[in-house]
Amino acid sequence: MNLAVRHTQRLERRRTPFLACRADPRFSYCLYVPPRAPAGPRPLLVVVHGDRRTAERYRDALTDFADAHGCVVLAPLFPVGVPEPEDVLSYKRLRRRDVRFDLVLLRMVEEAAARWPVRADRFLLHGYSGGGQFALRFSYLHPERLVGVSVGAPSSITRLDPALPWPAGIADVAEKFGAAHPLSAPLPLRLSRPVPVPVHVTVGALDTRPLRRPLGATRLGQALALHQHLLEQGLPATLEVVPGIAHNGFALLPAATRFLSTLLPGG
Repeated sequence: MNLAVRHTQRLERRRTPFLACRADPRFSYCLYVPPRAPAGPRPLLVVVHGDRRTAERYRDALTDFADAHGCVVLAPLFPVGVPEPEDVLSYKRLRRRDVRFDLVLLRMVEEAAARWPVRADRFLLHGYSGGGQFALRFSYLHPERLVGVSVGAPSSITRLDPALPWPAGIADVAEKFGAAHPLSAPLPLRLSRPVPVPVHVTVGALDTRPLRRPLGATRLGQALALHQHLLEQGLPATLEVVPGIAHNGFALLPAATRFLSTLLPGG
Protein backbone atom coordinates (compact mmCIF):
# COMPACT_ATOMS: atom_id res chain seq x y z
CA MET A 1 0.00 0.00 0.00
CA ASN A 2 1.53 3.34 -1.00
CA LEU A 3 1.97 6.29 1.36
CA ALA A 4 -0.83 8.37 -0.20
CA VAL A 5 -3.39 5.59 0.29
CA ARG A 6 -2.32 5.02 3.92
CA HIS A 7 -2.56 8.75 4.62
CA THR A 8 -6.04 8.93 3.09
CA GLN A 9 -7.26 5.99 5.16
CA ARG A 10 -5.92 7.59 8.34
CA LEU A 11 -7.86 10.79 7.59
CA GLU A 12 -11.04 8.79 7.04
CA ARG A 13 -11.30 7.64 10.65
CA ARG A 14 -13.94 9.21 12.88
CA ARG A 15 -14.14 12.84 11.68
CA THR A 16 -13.20 12.95 8.03
CA PRO A 17 -12.00 16.00 6.11
CA PHE A 18 -14.25 17.24 3.33
CA LEU A 19 -14.20 14.77 0.46
CA ALA A 20 -14.89 15.87 -3.10
CA CYS A 21 -17.94 14.21 -4.58
CA ARG A 22 -16.55 12.11 -7.39
CA ALA A 23 -19.72 12.51 -9.42
CA ASP A 24 -19.38 16.32 -9.28
CA PRO A 25 -16.29 17.75 -7.51
CA ARG A 26 -17.94 21.15 -7.15
CA PHE A 27 -19.62 19.60 -4.12
CA SER A 28 -18.11 17.87 -1.10
CA TYR A 29 -19.08 16.16 2.13
CA CYS A 30 -17.64 15.17 5.48
CA LEU A 31 -18.54 12.31 7.79
CA TYR A 32 -18.31 11.10 11.34
CA VAL A 33 -17.74 7.36 11.60
CA PRO A 34 -18.16 6.00 15.15
CA PRO A 35 -15.13 3.99 16.25
CA ARG A 36 -17.31 1.26 17.76
CA ALA A 37 -20.50 0.05 16.15
CA PRO A 38 -22.34 -3.23 15.56
CA ALA A 39 -21.14 -5.39 12.71
CA GLY A 40 -22.83 -4.99 9.34
CA PRO A 41 -24.06 -1.88 7.56
CA ARG A 42 -24.53 1.03 9.94
CA PRO A 43 -27.49 3.43 9.90
CA LEU A 44 -26.82 6.74 8.15
CA LEU A 45 -27.94 10.22 9.16
CA VAL A 46 -27.59 12.98 6.57
CA VAL A 47 -27.68 16.54 7.95
CA VAL A 48 -28.07 19.46 5.53
CA HIS A 49 -26.80 22.95 6.38
CA GLY A 50 -28.53 26.31 6.08
CA ASP A 51 -27.37 29.42 4.23
CA ARG A 52 -24.21 29.81 6.35
CA ARG A 53 -22.91 26.43 5.13
CA THR A 54 -21.83 25.24 8.59
CA ALA A 55 -21.79 21.61 7.47
CA GLU A 56 -18.79 20.59 9.57
CA ARG A 57 -20.27 22.13 12.73
CA TYR A 58 -23.47 20.14 12.31
CA ARG A 59 -21.46 16.98 11.77
CA ASP A 60 -19.49 17.64 14.96
CA ALA A 61 -22.62 18.46 16.97
CA LEU A 62 -24.03 15.02 16.16
CA THR A 63 -21.09 12.87 17.24
CA ASP A 64 -22.64 11.92 20.61
CA PHE A 65 -25.83 10.84 18.83
CA ALA A 66 -23.77 8.86 16.35
CA ASP A 67 -21.76 7.13 19.08
CA ALA A 68 -24.90 6.26 21.05
CA HIS A 69 -26.63 4.68 18.05
CA GLY A 70 -23.71 3.36 16.01
CA CYS A 71 -24.81 5.75 13.28
CA VAL A 72 -22.65 7.36 10.59
CA VAL A 73 -23.25 11.08 10.00
CA LEU A 74 -22.82 12.60 6.54
CA ALA A 75 -22.87 16.38 6.07
CA PRO A 76 -22.93 17.62 2.46
CA LEU A 77 -21.58 21.01 1.46
CA PHE A 78 -23.45 22.86 -1.28
CA PRO A 79 -21.22 25.93 -1.73
CA VAL A 80 -22.36 29.38 -2.76
CA GLY A 81 -21.82 30.00 -6.46
CA VAL A 82 -23.04 26.75 -8.03
CA PRO A 83 -24.20 26.66 -10.72
CA GLU A 84 -24.06 30.47 -11.08
CA PRO A 85 -21.88 33.11 -9.39
CA GLU A 86 -23.35 34.28 -6.07
CA ASP A 87 -26.04 31.57 -6.18
CA VAL A 88 -27.06 31.01 -2.55
CA LEU A 89 -30.54 29.54 -2.84
CA SER A 90 -30.72 26.90 -5.54
CA TYR A 91 -29.75 23.87 -3.46
CA LYS A 92 -32.91 24.38 -1.36
CA ARG A 93 -35.07 23.97 -4.44
CA LEU A 94 -33.19 20.82 -5.55
CA ARG A 95 -32.63 21.92 -9.12
CA ARG A 96 -31.04 24.80 -11.01
CA ARG A 97 -30.35 24.48 -14.73
CA ASP A 98 -28.53 21.18 -15.20
CA VAL A 99 -27.70 20.69 -11.50
CA ARG A 100 -29.86 18.24 -9.55
CA PHE A 101 -28.86 18.77 -5.93
CA ASP A 102 -30.99 15.84 -4.79
CA LEU A 103 -29.12 13.48 -7.11
CA VAL A 104 -25.78 14.90 -5.99
CA LEU A 105 -26.68 13.96 -2.42
CA LEU A 106 -27.63 10.45 -3.48
CA ARG A 107 -24.26 10.05 -5.19
CA MET A 108 -22.52 11.19 -2.00
CA VAL A 109 -24.42 8.53 -0.06
CA GLU A 110 -23.42 5.88 -2.60
CA GLU A 111 -19.78 6.95 -2.44
CA ALA A 112 -19.79 6.82 1.36
CA ALA A 113 -21.28 3.34 1.29
CA ALA A 114 -18.49 2.21 -1.03
CA ARG A 115 -15.84 3.25 1.55
CA TRP A 116 -17.53 2.47 4.88
CA PRO A 117 -20.07 -0.13 6.07
CA VAL A 118 -23.02 2.23 5.69
CA ARG A 119 -26.61 1.41 4.81
CA ALA A 120 -27.23 3.46 1.66
CA ASP A 121 -30.65 2.24 0.55
CA ARG A 122 -32.58 4.13 3.24
CA PHE A 123 -31.32 6.78 5.63
CA LEU A 124 -32.36 9.46 8.11
CA LEU A 125 -32.41 13.08 6.97
CA HIS A 126 -32.39 16.33 8.92
CA GLY A 127 -32.07 19.86 7.62
CA TYR A 128 -32.26 23.29 9.21
CA SER A 129 -33.54 26.53 7.68
CA GLY A 130 -32.45 26.29 4.02
CA GLY A 131 -31.49 22.70 4.77
CA GLY A 132 -34.99 22.17 6.13
CA GLN A 133 -36.39 23.24 2.78
CA PHE A 134 -34.03 20.80 1.08
CA ALA A 135 -35.02 17.97 3.42
CA LEU A 136 -38.74 18.50 2.93
CA ARG A 137 -38.53 18.59 -0.86
CA PHE A 138 -36.14 15.64 -0.95
CA SER A 139 -38.66 13.64 1.07
CA TYR A 140 -41.34 14.38 -1.54
CA LEU A 141 -39.13 13.30 -4.44
CA HIS A 142 -37.37 10.31 -2.86
CA PRO A 143 -39.56 8.88 -0.08
CA GLU A 144 -38.35 5.36 -0.80
CA ARG A 145 -34.80 6.37 0.23
CA LEU A 146 -35.74 7.69 3.67
CA VAL A 147 -36.46 6.12 7.04
CA GLY A 148 -37.66 9.50 8.31
CA VAL A 149 -37.05 13.22 7.92
CA SER A 150 -36.80 16.11 10.38
CA VAL A 151 -37.51 19.54 8.91
CA GLY A 152 -36.13 22.42 10.98
CA ALA A 153 -37.44 25.99 10.74
CA PRO A 154 -38.04 26.35 6.98
CA SER A 155 -38.77 29.85 5.72
CA SER A 156 -40.33 28.48 2.53
CA ILE A 157 -42.46 25.36 2.29
CA THR A 158 -43.74 23.19 -0.54
CA ARG A 159 -47.32 22.00 -0.53
CA LEU A 160 -48.55 18.94 -2.40
CA ASP A 161 -50.70 21.27 -4.45
CA PRO A 162 -51.04 20.54 -8.21
CA ALA A 163 -52.14 24.14 -8.83
CA LEU A 164 -48.91 25.78 -7.65
CA PRO A 165 -45.53 25.65 -9.48
CA TRP A 166 -42.42 24.26 -7.81
CA PRO A 167 -41.17 25.03 -5.21
CA ALA A 168 -44.45 26.37 -3.76
CA GLY A 169 -46.34 23.35 -5.11
CA ILE A 170 -45.98 20.43 -7.50
CA ALA A 171 -47.72 21.60 -10.69
CA ASP A 172 -44.59 21.33 -12.86
CA VAL A 173 -42.74 18.59 -10.98
CA ALA A 174 -42.90 16.27 -14.00
CA GLU A 175 -41.21 18.90 -16.16
CA LYS A 176 -38.50 19.60 -13.60
CA PHE A 177 -37.81 16.12 -12.24
CA GLY A 178 -39.07 13.63 -14.81
CA ALA A 179 -42.38 12.84 -16.49
CA ALA A 180 -42.70 9.51 -14.73
CA HIS A 181 -42.15 10.88 -11.24
CA PRO A 182 -44.82 9.71 -8.77
CA LEU A 183 -45.51 13.28 -7.63
CA SER A 184 -46.95 13.98 -11.08
CA ALA A 185 -49.66 11.37 -10.43
CA PRO A 186 -53.04 12.21 -8.87
CA LEU A 187 -53.05 12.42 -5.07
CA PRO A 188 -54.70 9.02 -4.37
CA LEU A 189 -52.02 7.29 -6.48
CA ARG A 190 -49.23 9.18 -4.73
CA LEU A 191 -50.51 8.11 -1.34
CA SER A 192 -51.01 4.51 -2.43
CA ARG A 193 -47.25 3.97 -2.52
CA PRO A 194 -45.46 2.26 0.41
CA VAL A 195 -45.85 3.73 3.90
CA PRO A 196 -45.25 7.51 3.68
CA VAL A 197 -42.11 8.89 5.27
CA PRO A 198 -42.52 10.01 8.90
CA VAL A 199 -41.97 13.77 8.98
CA HIS A 200 -40.94 15.76 12.05
CA VAL A 201 -41.36 19.54 11.88
CA THR A 202 -39.48 21.52 14.51
CA VAL A 203 -39.07 25.25 15.12
CA GLY A 204 -38.23 27.63 17.93
CA ALA A 205 -41.15 29.28 19.69
CA LEU A 206 -39.37 32.63 19.35
CA ASP A 207 -38.59 32.23 15.61
CA THR A 208 -41.01 35.03 14.75
CA ARG A 209 -38.94 37.51 12.78
CA PRO A 210 -40.98 38.59 9.71
CA LEU A 211 -39.82 37.10 6.42
CA ARG A 212 -39.50 38.96 3.14
CA ARG A 213 -41.27 36.15 1.34
CA PRO A 214 -44.01 35.23 1.93
CA LEU A 215 -44.59 38.81 3.06
CA GLY A 216 -45.48 38.95 6.74
CA ALA A 217 -44.85 35.25 7.38
CA THR A 218 -42.54 33.90 10.08
CA ARG A 219 -40.67 30.61 10.32
CA LEU A 220 -42.87 29.65 13.25
CA GLY A 221 -45.94 30.28 11.14
CA GLN A 222 -44.47 28.38 8.19
CA ALA A 223 -43.71 25.37 10.38
CA LEU A 224 -47.25 25.35 11.78
CA ALA A 225 -48.70 25.64 8.28
CA LEU A 226 -46.50 22.83 6.97
CA HIS A 227 -47.48 20.49 9.78
CA GLN A 228 -51.17 21.18 9.21
CA HIS A 229 -50.81 20.65 5.46
CA LEU A 230 -49.05 17.32 5.90
CA LEU A 231 -51.78 16.10 8.24
CA GLU A 232 -54.42 17.16 5.74
CA GLN A 233 -52.61 15.09 3.11
CA GLY A 234 -52.76 12.03 5.34
CA LEU A 235 -49.02 11.98 5.98
CA PRO A 236 -47.50 10.92 9.33
CA ALA A 237 -46.31 14.28 10.64
CA THR A 238 -45.41 15.50 14.11
CA LEU A 239 -44.69 19.03 15.30
CA GLU A 240 -42.33 20.18 18.05
CA VAL A 241 -42.16 23.86 18.96
CA VAL A 242 -39.14 24.36 21.22
CA PRO A 243 -39.68 26.96 23.99
CA GLY A 244 -37.23 29.84 24.40
CA ILE A 245 -35.53 29.28 21.02
CA ALA A 246 -35.38 31.72 18.11
CA HIS A 247 -33.63 30.89 14.81
CA ASN A 248 -30.90 28.55 16.02
CA GLY A 249 -30.33 25.25 14.29
CA PHE A 250 -27.99 23.82 16.92
CA ALA A 251 -30.57 24.49 19.64
CA LEU A 252 -33.10 22.47 17.62
CA LEU A 253 -30.84 19.43 17.26
CA PRO A 254 -31.99 17.76 20.52
CA ALA A 255 -35.59 17.82 19.27
CA ALA A 256 -34.54 16.43 15.89
CA THR A 257 -32.39 13.66 17.34
CA ARG A 258 -35.09 12.60 19.82
CA PHE A 259 -37.40 12.02 16.87
CA LEU A 260 -34.79 10.37 14.67
CA SER A 261 -33.69 8.02 17.46
CA THR A 262 -37.19 6.52 17.56
CA LEU A 263 -36.71 5.36 13.95
CA LEU A 264 -33.44 3.53 14.59
CA PRO A 265 -33.24 -0.12 15.68
CA GLY A 266 -34.10 -0.30 19.37
CA GLY A 267 -35.51 3.24 19.30
